[in-house]
Amino acid sequence: MKFKNLKVRPKMMLKPKRRIGRKSRLVKNGRKDWRAGSISSQSEGYKAGWKDGYRDGRWIAVVGGVCKPKIAYVIPGCSISGGVAVILQHANRLKQRGYDVVLVSLDGNTQVSWHPVEVPIVTESRAPADRDIVIATFWATLGAARRIEAKKRFYFIQSDESRFYSPSSEQSKLAYQTYKTNDFTFLTMAGWLQRWLQRTFNKQAIYIPNGLDTSLMYEAEPLAPKGNKVRVLLEGPINVPYKGMSDAFAAVRDLNCEVWCVSSSGRPAASWRCDRFFESVSYETMKHIYSSCDILLKMSRVESFLYPPLEMMACGGVPVVADVTGTDEYLVNHYNSLVIPNDIRSAANAVQSLIADKSLREHLRAGGSETVKKWEWDRSIDLLEQALIRNV
Repeated sequence: MKFKNLKVRPKMMLKPKRRIGRKSRLVKNGRKDWRAGSISSQSEGYKAGWKDGYRDGRWIAVVGGVCKPKIAYVIPGCSISGGVAVILQHANRLKQRGYDVVLVSLDGNTQVSWHPVEVPIVTESRAPADRDIVIATFWATLGAARRIEAKKRFYFIQSDESRFYSPSSEQSKLAYQTYKTNDFTFLTMAGWLQRWLQRTFNKQAIYIPNGLDTSLMYEAEPLAPKGNKVRVLLEGPINVPYKGMSDAFAAVRDLNCEVWCVSSSGRPAASWRCDRFFESVSYETMKHIYSSCDILLKMSRVESFLYPPLEMMACGGVPVVADVTGTDEYLVNHYNSLVIPNDIRSAANAVQSLIADKSLREHLRAGGSETVKKWEWDRSIDLLEQALIRNV
């Protein structure tokens, strides 16, 4: 052969100089250099990782700031809950900023009728395989989050979910174990949770505070005109014991007021005093219910953030809240609310003081109005974007 005794390969077998130049920008000490600025276009980002396949090429483009990551949130289901409402806000607002976001529902339901949703919801079997980031949102979603193909995994922790069950139950133990996992970056929405994760598990969690959507929650037309009696609202799933609804009904039993109740699960017992009852209502309806009432009483024994008191403030009412984890996020006793010990007598006395003292109600209403202004969603989504990009 003509080239048999030559010590160099023929020109046609040499790598083009342009290709060598590209590699020299991306390889340093045997490792790819993924720093921003190493890629000048989306096309170049894909080509840079072609050796290892589409996903690596796309990841280089994401890290280089050429394109935004594709995100999947894994949710336990589509039923009414404050935790799912927060995730819907994340997903909707990330989409509005140009992200490709999908929700993966694990209960087989892909329809949300109680809250605005702007992104697709799919079952796990239909989860897309092109995600850059997957975010688990409940202890029981970690397994599915691991099964979905992605380059980076986050765990959005909205409570110590082991407390949702009997301490000796298998579910409680499994939930607790998830906070020891090492293959997810932790996010959380409450300062107390961030401190608890650090103290208990030596885990650093990125704080993404919740927000309030004032386009959904604001003082609106009451469902019924307010009369001479002060109207007290009790809100929470009656069938969930730790939400304290039986204690709340006991606290208002002998007070001179109207009692309204909203429950996403369960109905009041026949012996409980209730002038008007609502079950599994939408966000659209909730603002009218809040605006119909003067006082909200919450006596939960397990909480992480407590959205209803903030929503009540936005609708012109005053919350009375039993002291529980999460109250320190925004509730300030005698400024925007009454924060009380978690017992029936303290709750009854606090509500009675507000019934009797209109000037105190007006003082707390004013504090609540100022509080609401500080909890806009934009700052939270700014921090969420920074967390997702910083950790890619």
